[in-house]
Amino acid sequence: MKMKDLLDSAQPMKKHKSKSKKNELKKKKQEKLEAKKQAKTKKEVKAKKPAEVTKKPAKVLPEDSSTTSNPIRQRASKSLEPMTNEEQLIAINQIIKRLLMNEITQGMALRELRVSVLGLRQDAYTKLTGVSRKTLSEIENDKGNYTTEIINKVFKPFEIKVGLVPTSSQLLAAIMAN
Repeated sequence: MKMKDLLDSAQPMKKHKSKSKKNELKKKKQEKLEAKKQAKTKKEVKAKKPAEVTKKPAKVLPEDSSTTSNPIRQRASKSLEPMTNEEQLIAINQIIKRLLMNEITQGMALRELRVSVLGLRQDAYTKLTGVSRKTLSEIENDKGNYTTEIINKVFKPFEIKVGLVPTSSQLLAAIMAN
């Protein structure tokens, strides 16, 4: 009779302790996530002060508008000054020449082009090229084996494509001299 009375009573059944603890943990996690989101938005609002908006954006090579869709530009270093178009072309040509003469690797060339010519951090450069930051980092560190499509995407802002080059440095030097 006691069991039947309990079943027929209008009192709610007690939840299992482990389930209620799980629910409490879930609520705490959600509260922490919300607090982090709010803190992040506060930092973003503080970062967008009028003084920062007036900074000069990094100069980009003159090219078709499809590659320069105006992502938020961050200078790789505050001490680096933006280059003029002439300075950019000279720097690009010097880096390409060093790359062709096997003085630097493909990854080193990409890093030099990104930092010294455009003055961009990896995050900003990935937005410009559409390649993930991990991929960009691995290419710059000469790790991984990427397709020509990916390499072309990464070098597109500098109007450089993968191509065939003589393996003999003497032949290459003779071709470049002519």
